[in-house]
Formats: sequence, C-alpha cells, structure tokens
Amino acid sequence: MSLQDYIESKAKAKQREIKYEIWKAKNHDSRMRGQGLLVGALVGAAAGILLAPKSGKQTREDIKDAFNETIETVKDTTNDVIDQAKDGYEDLRYRAYTDLQPIKDGFEYGTEVAKDTGRQIKEASNEVKDSLSEGAKDVKEIVKDSAGEISKVADEKKEEISKEAKETKEVVKEDAKEIKEEAKDTKDKVKENDFQARNKNK
Repeated sequence: MSLQDYIESKAKAKQREIKYEIWKAKNHDSRMRGQGLLVGALVGAAAGILLAPKSGKQTREDIKDAFNETIETVKDTTNDVIDQAKDGYEDLRYRAYTDLQPIKDGFEYGTEVAKDTGRQIKEASNEVKDSLSEGAKDVKEIVKDSAGEISKVADEKKEEISKEAKETKEVVKEDAKEIKEEAKDTKDKVKENDFQARNKNK
C-alpha cells in the first residue's frame, strides 16, 4: 500500500465517522427528545385536566389552555433541540476540519513528494539515456578508428607478406633450378660411372 493510498483510506474512514456523528446528532438525539417531550406534555396535560374536579366549561377552557401551553412547550423545546443540533453540527464541522486538515495536508504533501520523485526519476532516466547515448557514440568512434587502423595495418602486412611470398617463390624457384641441374649432373655422372664400370668388366 502506497503512502497516497494509506492517506486516502484514513481520510475516508474519518469522513465516515464524522458523517455518522452528524447523523446521530441531527436525528437520534433530537427525535428522542422531541418524542419524549410531546408524550410527557400530552400525558401530563390530559391527567391534570381529567382528574381536576371542575365544571365542563372550565374544563374545556383548561384543556384549551393546556393544549396551547403544550404547543408552546413543544415549539420551545423543538427550537432548543434545533439549536443544540446546529451547535453539535457546527462542533462536528469544526472537529472534521481540524481532524481532516492534517490528513488533507499530509495527502497533498504525499502527492507532491510522489510528483517530485517522479520528476527526479524521469530526469535521472534522461541523464542515463544521454550518458548511454554518448558512451555508445564514443565506442562507435573508437571501433571505427580501430577498424581503420586494423585495416591499414592489415594492408601493410598484406603487402609485406605478398612481397616476402614473391621473394620466397623466386628463391625456391632458383633453388629448384639449381637442384634440378645438380640432379642432372649427378645423373650424368652415375651414367658415365656405370658405363665405365661395364666396360671394365668386359
């Protein structure tokens, strides 16, 4: 898992936690308080009116007053609950900002570090590429120069070898001619000696 992925997962987890807290503050607490207040007010008003020993007209007046009081109480309580929910929401927003801001800053820093590292790798890659290209050119020049020198030396040696081979051929030819003449002389001498030896025996 990369640094960027880790920071993103932490930020998402924190956002989920904050959303849950906001939902809880908005819905759960205010709903429960509102329901409890309404039920309590209605039960209390109904019990007070029905159990009081009064005439019908006075009881209707009391019911009307109790109903109006209950509505006012519910309105006041609802406003209090809404104010508390707003305060809780603002607190959660502030907490979300203060808790998520370092993560956001870390994410931005990690992104910048990743981009910077990518740039450095690209620059290093280009430098290596340029160095290899220059090295290849140098090697090519050295090989080219060496090939020229080798070819020059080979041509010189070829001429020397050709000259020496020609001279050796001439020497061998002369030696062969001399050997041939000596062989002829020797043959003639052997024939003459043989002829003389035969004549002596006769």
